[in-house]
Amino acid sequence: MLSLSLLGTQAFAQYAPQPDGSILLASGTANRYLVAGGARFFIPPAQHSLFTGLIFALPQATIDSYTQIPREGTLFRQYNQSQVYVVAGQMYWFIPTAAELDYWDDWKTVNVIPNTNWSDPFYNHIMATQVMVIERSTSQVYLWAGGAKYPLTAPADLAYYGGWANVKTVPLGTLANTTSQPACGAHLREQSSSTMYIMGYINSSIPTMWKAVTTSTIGAIVPDGVLSSFPTSPGGIECIW
Repeated sequence: MLSLSLLGTQAFAQYAPQPDGSILLASGTANRYLVAGGARFFIPPAQHSLFTGLIFALPQATIDSYTQIPREGTLFRQYNQSQVYVVAGQMYWFIPTAAELDYWDDWKTVNVIPNTNWSDPFYNHIMATQVMVIERSTSQVYLWAGGAKYPLTAPADLAYYGGWANVKTVPLGTLANTTSQPACGAHLREQSSSTMYIMGYINSSIPTMWKAVTTSTIGAIVPDGVLSSFPTSPGGIECIW
């Protein structure tokens, strides 16, 4: 069974005050972290020589208090990888073309981060939060929740999620491969319901996604009717076999 610890310490973490490109050295250890977009990224020992910015020695507890999710608008890519991402709505969005990168990079720096499991800290946001997004130069607003997208066409729905002030612009084309099926393990409930569901599968031989009632109160809120197409499991669901 999949076990989720949703919206943990990242919800309360602070940005690192050191400049981007700085190296945080944990006092009394060999642990090193890169600062990018105000967030900390662990540098594996084998990559220490690749990141040589100004070093700040700090207690491990202080470093741990810094967020692992960069500021809005931060551009980054992994070392030795070409894919560039931008942060919007506390999520990362792939910039799919060179032409699109020209738009996003015309006044910013692409931060190069260590080649590690950098996406793990975003997991809580994927599984249990929602954000309204619109691809640049388009007019359709989507609710992105639990790894899925849902078009918002009614003014009441747009208002429910905070109106235009809360709509985040994301790269053109970044939503092309996103469907209305949530990620396995997502916590979702509909607007007019208090019932929270966890999404997943009942076994490895049945590809249909199911929903199961969960006692968790933390999750994304989606428009009414979105979850009606998913059958309700009488028991639990699974994501890892």
